[in-house]
Amino acid sequence: MKKTLIGLLLIAIFLGSRASARAGQSLAPYSQESTATAEVVESPTAQVSHTPSPSASQTPMPSASPTFIPTQGIIATETPLSMVVPLTVNEPTPVSYGPYNFPPEVNPLTGLPVSQLNLLERRPIVVKVTNYPRSVRPQFGLSRADVVYEYYMERGVSRFIAVFYGQDAEKIGPVRSGRFFDEHIFRMYDGIFVFGSADHRVLDYFLTLGKHIVNSFMLESPEDRKNSCDINKPRHLCRDRNIVSYNNLFTNTAALTQFITERNGNYRPDLTGMRFSERSPANGSLAINVYMRYSLFIYNKWSYSVQSGRYVRYQETIGFTDPTQEDYAPHVDQLTGEQLAADNVVVLFVPHEYYVKTKTTEIINIRLLHAGNGYVYRDGFAFPIFWARPEDGGMLTLYTLDGEIFPLKPGETWYQIVSEETVLDQNGGDWRFTFVPPPVPNYPIDKSPAPPNE
Repeated sequence: MKKTLIGLLLIAIFLGSRASARAGQSLAPYSQESTATAEVVESPTAQVSHTPSPSASQTPMPSASPTFIPTQGIIATETPLSMVVPLTVNEPTPVSYGPYNFPPEVNPLTGLPVSQLNLLERRPIVVKVTNYPRSVRPQFGLSRADVVYEYYMERGVSRFIAVFYGQDAEKIGPVRSGRFFDEHIFRMYDGIFVFGSADHRVLDYFLTLGKHIVNSFMLESPEDRKNSCDINKPRHLCRDRNIVSYNNLFTNTAALTQFITERNGNYRPDLTGMRFSERSPANGSLAINVYMRYSLFIYNKWSYSVQSGRYVRYQETIGFTDPTQEDYAPHVDQLTGEQLAADNVVVLFVPHEYYVKTKTTEIINIRLLHAGNGYVYRDGFAFPIFWARPEDGGMLTLYTLDGEIFPLKPGETWYQIVSEETVLDQNGGDWRFTFVPPPVPNYPIDKSPAPPNE
């Protein structure tokens, strides 16, 4: 494998370098202009105050876009990002898989062989997991997921949606409610979707998605609610009675797989489309820390570990009115006792807009369709990418700037979904993303439950 870690010796070269970037203009189908300023209000609804700079959108794009990306260049930069060419040594050709023709024993979501082939002979299980209030941490089971998405939900809060396929987890949660964005994920992976109900506007829309999808929902029934979580009596859904809170709903992937198989049957879906390689691309920008701030009181960071070759996750312990103040603790999986880690951290700039915005309710629609910009972080380096996803709801694909499918590192991938208005500040090996909510409408909106992608 290419010895990319040797490049870390060059850290000192980059300590004086600074670059800043903003998300590029909206894709043509969803373009909109705004200079609105997000207001800072008291927690728990505080947002990071930011006024987008008019000059950012006028910065020339540093590279032409591939022909498959409609009218969209890469993320604008004011100065070139620092580049590192890792040392290459003569070694055997590294193992790589995808985007098609995966061996039967290789998980197409991780590029790794599974311990038992039958784990892949089923549909993935997609679970909504809460991240707020802080009392829900540490959560259960996230380290066993193949893919995890974190996205802005509402009022400064982020939430996870995790995809379990190549490994089982005996306890995942706390399970919470669904949002419009979740449709992109359970459609993409043809998964069984475990969630704790939803706002009536979201649920009404979900129920219009057809028999196959509706039959793929796993919601708690009155009988399920009687189930207490017990390691000796695994249940597909259960309540942890030791948690005196509504945040006490959990699922078990093995028990749920058995339940689904007996009720509706099961099958291995087509999940091809991702590419994996142990060899990192030939160049990249140094990336030791990736900071992600969704609001004044919800933020996290990923730090590259030379020992493990992975990014380990830290989560905030307190919110501050001053966004330059931060306090972190290792984000741990209570199921395993291990700190959460990812082989790939992917940041995607995706269009956000308010679907409901009143004094009491916020619902945001996030369109993970068509194409956009992003970054992949692997092996201690950052790589600008394009993402694309077809209108018919197929697999999300990541591309290099040359139009090739990007090679992810075999292992677990975490996606950080941010708005196109999100601000990026890069200083040497530190990359800071500050989420900016979509423009606030001038008047309250509350749309009907029509499909949000129409």
